[in-house]
Amino acid sequence: MKLRILSYAAVLLASSGFADIKPSDTRTPVFRFYQAYPNPSQQRLTPGPQVTFDARLPVLIVWSVRDVKLARDHKGVVLTLNDKDRATFASLSRIYRNGLLLVEGQGTILTAIHIGQPVDNGVLEFKYPDDANVADYLRRRFKMGE
Repeated sequence: MKLRILSYAAVLLASSGFADIKPSDTRTPVFRFYQAYPNPSQQRLTPGPQVTFDARLPVLIVWSVRDVKLARDHKGVVLTLNDKDRATFASLSRIYRNGLLLVEGQGTILTAIHIGQPVDNGVLEFKYPDDANVADYLRRRFKMGE
């Protein structure tokens, strides 16, 4: 009898899924991802690729996540997408392989992600110092380390 109850509880837990985590301010999405296009008309004032994007056409909008936590250094942030967004991001990482996706949060482009290979696990890690802008943004949005 005890084994049957434990098995039933395990099935319930597995089928119920996990609750998504939303930022403290739910009026705007966590991220919008955009395809980056080359912008050859822009004068090359800074090193690196010159790109643009169509703000009307995000390729993915993330409103909530499966998990968000501080990285081991307690500065960076590790974000795990929920199942639906993980599948979409995995597909995008195949479509835009060797390309750039721009990451926007609350109206500001935070970073460009170079897609070197498909990302199937839905885990995005933003490390210091390179991704400090995104990590700080996520720490504010999810009230981490306060």
